[in-house]
Amino acid sequence: MTISLMLPLVGKTQADLKRVDKGTGPLSFTRATTATRENPDTNQIAAVASGDLRENGRKYYNRLLYSEDFDQAAWVKTNIAVSNDNVLGPNGKTGVAQTLTASAANGTCLQALIDISRARYGCLYLKRKTGTGNIQVTLDGGSTWTTVAVTSEWTRLGAGQTLANPSFGVRIVTSGDAVYAWGAQLEDGSTARRYVKSGSSPSYAPKGALIEGQRTNLLLYSRDLTNAAWVKTTMTAALDQTGEDGVANSASSLLATAGDATCLQALTQASNPFSGSVSIKRLVGTGVVSITLDGGATWVDVTASLSTAAWYRALKENQTLANPSFGIKLATSGDKVAVDYAGVEQAAIASSRIPTTSAAVTRNADAFSVPRTGNFGDATGTHYVEVETSIPVALLGSMRPWFIAFNDGGSGIMADLGGKYRTWDGTVEHSWVAGSSPGVINRLIHSWGGSSRTFVANGVEESTVAFDGSYNSGANIFIGTLDGLNNGCFGHIKNFIFFSTKLTATEMIAIAITQ
Repeated sequence: MTISLMLPLVGKTQADLKRVDKGTGPLSFTRATTATRENPDTNQIAAVASGDLRENGRKYYNRLLYSEDFDQAAWVKTNIAVSNDNVLGPNGKTGVAQTLTASAANGTCLQALIDISRARYGCLYLKRKTGTGNIQVTLDGGSTWTTVAVTSEWTRLGAGQTLANPSFGVRIVTSGDAVYAWGAQLEDGSTARRYVKSGSSPSYAPKGALIEGQRTNLLLYSRDLTNAAWVKTTMTAALDQTGEDGVANSASSLLATAGDATCLQALTQASNPFSGSVSIKRLVGTGVVSITLDGGATWVDVTASLSTAAWYRALKENQTLANPSFGIKLATSGDKVAVDYAGVEQAAIASSRIPTTSAAVTRNADAFSVPRTGNFGDATGTHYVEVETSIPVALLGSMRPWFIAFNDGGSGIMADLGGKYRTWDGTVEHSWVAGSSPGVINRLIHSWGGSSRTFVANGVEESTVAFDGSYNSGANIFIGTLDGLNNGCFGHIKNFIFFSTKLTATEMIAIAITQ
C-alpha cells in the first residue's frame, strides 16, 4: 500500500487525514470560502471554515436501537412477553435469539422513530415456535399490517414504505402463539441490505468528505424573510425561530393571514436551468404547503414531508426559465411554518446550504488532490474508494461527476449515462455494471498492470478489460473533481487507498467486503 486517505475522522484536521505507509508529498485541500455541513452529532447545520474538509452526515445501516434485544424499553410491548432462548440463531450461534409470546390476541412489539419522510425498509428474522396464527409486520405503527410467512426455518421478513416518523415491529395475531425473533433492522431505501447489529445507538458510519463544485446562492436574505426582498401577500414574516444551526432567532416564521398566502423573491437572470431549495418545519396547522420557482405558475406540494418535529429540505430542481421567482405558499389561513436557508442556484441540482444577507454569495469548489510521484503507479497498481453522489441518474450524462482523476484528460473514474461508472486509460474506455444513484454508497476497486484491468464493485467481480500499459497520470491525482475545479462529484468520498501492486480479483473482493 502506498497511501491511504481514510476520510473523514470526526474532529480531525486536514493533516490528520493522511495515513502514509510508503507515500510521499502532502495531501492538498483548498476551498477559499466558508461552507456548511450537516453535523451528524447534533443534526444541525454547521459552518465550516475555508480550507477545512467537510464531513456531512452519516450513512445509517440500522436506525433501530437494540436490534437483538426486544426486552429493552425502546421496544414497546403490548400483550407480548419476551424471553431469552437457546435456539440456534440465523447467525449460527446459540443464545442470541429471543422468544416473543402473545399473552392476548394481537400482541405487538414496536419501536418508533422521529424522522423526515423517506423510503424505508424494515425487517427482522423470524422462526415459528408454537401456534399457526398469522404473524404480521408494520412500518407505520400499525396503521397497516403485512402478513408474512413464518415457518419452522429462520426467514428474514419485512416491508417497505415511504413515510415520516416510522414505527417498525411485529404483531402476533393469535393469543398463545410464539415466534423466535432476531436481528431487527430499519434502513433507508426500498430493499433489505446486509444485517448490521445495533445497541444503545443506531448503527452508522460517516458518509465521507463532501466534495462539491463552485456554486452561488442568488437569493438575498436567505434566512431572514422579513426583509423587503421577500414580497409577502397575506403573509406575515418574523425572524423569531431557532434555525437549523441551533441558533435562536436565526430563522424565520411565516403566518398565513388568508388562504393561499405567499412569500416570494424575484430574480433577474437569463434563461438557464435553476434549482431552488428551502428548509421548512411546520409550526401550526395541517394545510397544504407548496414551493415554486416560477413565481407561482407551478407549485410543488411538500405537505406530506412536513412535521413539527424536524426540518425538511424542500427542493424544486432543474427548471429552465428566465427570471426565476422562488417562494412558499400556505393554502390555509392561520397556518404557520418555520423557514430557513432558502436558496436558488443556476444549476440542475441544489447543493449544500449557502447563507446570504444583502448580496448573493459564492461558495468555491472543494479542491482535493495528492501528488502522483511516490503515490501512484501508472503501469501497475490497485485503487480502492467508496463514493456516493447526489446527482440523479438522468443528469449524470450532462454533469459527468468525477470521483478520481489521474489526469485532467479523462483517465480515472467518473459516473456517466445510465448510472454506470466509467474508466479510461487513455486508449480503452470501460463502463462498470455497478449503478450510481443518489444516496447510494458504492465500494469500487480496480487493478491494472500488463495488458489488463480488473474491476470489482461492492464485493462482486464485474469484468476484466484491456489495458494500454499506462494511465498517463499528471502531476496530481484529483479526488472528487476532474481538475480541482470542474466536474465535481457533489457527493461523498472516503477510504481512498492506493496499492503499489496489481491485486487479484479474489484479493480485491475480500477488501471490498471487509471495508
